[in-house]
Amino acid sequence: MILHGTTVCLCPLDRRHAQRARAWANDVELARLLDRARPVSDAEHEEWTAGLYGRDDCVYFAIETADRVHVGNVWLWAIDARHRKAEVRIVIGETQVLGRGMGNEAIRLLCDYAHDRLNLRRLYAYVLSTNPRARRAFEKAGFEVEGVLRQDRWTGEGYADVFLLGRLLPACGLTA
Repeated sequence: MILHGTTVCLCPLDRRHAQRARAWANDVELARLLDRARPVSDAEHEEWTAGLYGRDDCVYFAIETADRVHVGNVWLWAIDARHRKAEVRIVIGETQVLGRGMGNEAIRLLCDYAHDRLNLRRLYAYVLSTNPRARRAFEKAGFEVEGVLRQDRWTGEGYADVFLLGRLLPACGLTA
């Protein structure tokens, strides 16, 4: 299944995306923004990628441009069908596309998928205070700050606050 937007499309994350995804996981600046503690080895990444298939608690998509260049990933994590909620996570790994609204569009497409296909009602995200670009993308996609986890994450240089952002999706008449 491919989800089409104006500037990006979301397609299921697969092996052709693995090399870039691992490079982004090991990028020092992205690791800082995403609160990654250490680099990921080839073996760890291969095991992680293989483990995604068949899971019902997460859904991963590659973010691709209209000309099919892989620029990031977006996913639903900790899907809770009973309570109809999930966490949204995103990484835009290609710096040349930053500031073009692709993250915002990818989040919006994922929200539509969560609502229309998974019958989710609530989505939430944790964003480090050191990552204002991510906070803006979520807010443009309809998320609101619901709280601040003060000094919640160690960045290596000090503790950073974490914003909890949430979005309620419209009721679609389906029940849990």
